[in-house]
Amino acid sequence: MLGKPRLIRPATHRTPLVTRSDARTFHLYLEESGLNTRSSGPGSEPQVYALFRYDLDPCSVKAESTLVMIPDAGDDEIRIHMKLEEAADLLAELLARGEVPRRLYRMASGRLSAPPTPPESGMICAPETPKLSDYETLHAGK
Repeated sequence: MLGKPRLIRPATHRTPLVTRSDARTFHLYLEESGLNTRSSGPGSEPQVYALFRYDLDPCSVKAESTLVMIPDAGDDEIRIHMKLEEAADLLAELLARGEVPRRLYRMASGRLSAPPTPPESGMICAPETPKLSDYETLHAGK
């Protein structure tokens, strides 16, 4: 095992365990999630928020966070969990490319979008980071 072992635990009992890692360069887990039921207008669905923590070893980035807002997750527990897993997959793709995630994303139609941010966000830090195929190989059969 490389590095120091780390205990991964969601912040609250209501947050499911959702993790991703390539076992070498990046580690990602869902720290907290919740359902915002405040209406943003007629016919609007509840919005899920997901706070992810990550390490990106080649960049010496440790215990950073990114918030993903998911406006169309509904209020069904199974569907919400699927959306949280999808968000983790999308963030893992960024990390596998060596890209430092931005602080805030909105997930819709299977994509992450971020508001305009300063240039230091979303940077790629290391040319020797693994290819996405390394991540996919480790998680094949998931």
